[in-house]
Amino acid sequence: MKKNRALLVPFVLWAAIFIVVPLVMIVWYGITVEQSIPYTEVVQEDGATVFELEDGSIVTERPQKKTVISFANFKRMVEPTYLKLLLRSLKIAVITTVICLILGYPVALILTGRDFKRPALWLMLIVLPMWMNFLLRTYSWMSILENSGILNSWISALREAIPAFDAWMDSMGVGKRVIFLYNENAVILGMVYNYLSFMIMPIYTVIEKIDHSLLEAAADLGASPRQSFLRVTLPYSIPGVLEGITMVFVPAVTTFVISQLMGGGKVPLIGDIIQNQFGKSSDWHFGSTLSLLVMVVVLAFMGALNRIDKEDEPQKEVRIL
Repeated sequence: MKKNRALLVPFVLWAAIFIVVPLVMIVWYGITVEQSIPYTEVVQEDGATVFELEDGSIVTERPQKKTVISFANFKRMVEPTYLKLLLRSLKIAVITTVICLILGYPVALILTGRDFKRPALWLMLIVLPMWMNFLLRTYSWMSILENSGILNSWISALREAIPAFDAWMDSMGVGKRVIFLYNENAVILGMVYNYLSFMIMPIYTVIEKIDHSLLEAAADLGASPRQSFLRVTLPYSIPGVLEGITMVFVPAVTTFVISQLMGGGKVPLIGDIIQNQFGKSSDWHFGSTLSLLVMVVVLAFMGALNRIDKEDEPQKEVRIL
């Protein structure tokens, strides 16, 4: 037992340094603000400047700001501007998660098919983009979608080669350059591309572990492929679906890189505001308060998914009729 406990020491230290300490700092900054100490400059007869505080005491150095516990930032946090950004972030995260699920589930199902050849190769191709730099992948899409990018170049070439296509584009009100970037659709596209593999992998892992004898038994009992999927594959794949939803939704609701690059600053999300508070504005207190808000939303979401997963834990029964 002592040896087993000794093995936990590195993990406990790692968790304390990189999880507990940052969380405590975020909470502390979130519930505090910096206040200026009122003072009056007094020039003495010898020309020296001193500072008189409210209590009448005299100090020779200019008073610095003091940190006090205050919930002023929480009142500021619920202003319509920030709530609107939070709702927009949640909306885009939900849309991204739904699209990833719609695209990812069939891919995972196809990869686990018995007749599908070389699934390991296709899995590697799916995971391969994850090994590349996140910014590099995002910039790649920008080079494709920008006004002078690859896609617009192809569209311009088609319009020159096919007059009917050019006339149709003009009738649709489309200019010489199609604007793909700097809107919500571009942000969603960037998120789906970057997070789709996070949806495919857990669903694939769970479906791959389903006992094929259950599907064979369902077929022997007269179940059609559709019934086998609805009564066997889908229920048993729910844990993978919930895990995939979590892995996509959490980073999507907190991201700021994709919205800044592909949104061009025109689609600010709550993550952009938090990053700005810790960066340009240097207001760590309000940034921490917003971080706590997002943390509560994410924990509530994960708690709801965990509850759904627990409700699905009772032994599953395969019913064909």
